[in-house]
Amino acid sequence: LGFFDYSDTLTLQCTLIPEDSLLTSDRSSTADYFLCGQLNDPIFGQARSDIYTLFRLSTLGPNFKNATVDSIVMFLRYAADGFYGDTLQPQTLRVHRLASDTSIRWNTDYFAHNALATGQLLGEVSNFMPTPGIGASLFDTTRKAPYLRIPLDNAFGQELLNIDSAKMTTDTMFWKSLRGLRISAEAAGNPGAIMAFNLNNSEFSRIRLYYKLDTDTSSNSRTFDYFFVGGNKFTNYSHDYSGSFVSPYLNQQSDELLFVKGMGGSRVKVTFPYAHMLEKLAVNKAELELTLANLPGDNPLLSPADQLVFTRTVGDTTVSLTNDVLYSLGSSLSGGFAAFGGFPETETENGMSVERYRLTLTRRFQAIVDNATGKLSEQ
Repeated sequence: LGFFDYSDTLTLQCTLIPEDSLLTSDRSSTADYFLCGQLNDPIFGQARSDIYTLFRLSTLGPNFKNATVDSIVMFLRYAADGFYGDTLQPQTLRVHRLASDTSIRWNTDYFAHNALATGQLLGEVSNFMPTPGIGASLFDTTRKAPYLRIPLDNAFGQELLNIDSAKMTTDTMFWKSLRGLRISAEAAGNPGAIMAFNLNNSEFSRIRLYYKLDTDTSSNSRTFDYFFVGGNKFTNYSHDYSGSFVSPYLNQQSDELLFVKGMGGSRVKVTFPYAHMLEKLAVNKAELELTLANLPGDNPLLSPADQLVFTRTVGDTTVSLTNDVLYSLGSSLSGGFAAFGGFPETETENGMSVERYRLTLTRRFQAIVDNATGKLSEQ
């Protein structure tokens, strides 16, 4: 009985391509958070994310007959895990109503490149410092969480009160009247920041309307809540690479520098042109090793990715996680990435500290070899 052990490196072809057709709709209200803000980076250029959302009546068929608005306020629950950039810079957040000739469809999937026209500015909080790590009570003093408060235009609140009662008996009829909102933000300086909000947290993310009926004798306002949970929501990502370091690398093969950017930015397509020459090979272990590059102009506030993964091309615009990634995650998809890798590891090489990512592709590479075409790719 003989045992054979053979190790080798292979020719790779790596192409930097912009992300395409990234689905961002959250019709099932299961997303952990939504990104909102703007980044200015000399390496990757400018990137921004805007949130588009519907909201629901807390109870159908409310009685707002002869009601007058006192005030209306939006509350957004911060999600600290999603923040990126310089969180110590002042931010300005704006809430716009969608234009009268457009609306968010509750039963439509939206992608990262989708953007809808906006109309009236409903509310703005200028030059505030985000506090994603500081909890505060809202309506229940026993519970605390970090959130942002945005006062909205009273005229919008009165419009909500004046909606025909028949249009508030179903969500779909209400959404037709509502059209939807856009939430956007920008920082006062560079590099800016991307904030994150959990709109699916109904305790701390909602719109609260304060109002009175003409029959009320008390000076206290009544309240009615609208929730984002249950309504369609999506994020629009936009990227401007003009004048950036990355710009000449886009849609080009590269054997030296590769660039991966989140938020539907850029990904790397990896192909193995000579894999067909490895026919009948049994793959014991295969991994892609990437060393983090330090480039002139890198902003230390913009940290490298915490996790990289492999996907495989399924169709023209569809990708799925590779078997190596799925094996690591497990059947419940909660096993983590320890068995796959793809996270930065610090090593010492020639007395210098370097960071490397190692991504397992054992099962996927075996499939590439068995396919014997050498054309299957990872991204």
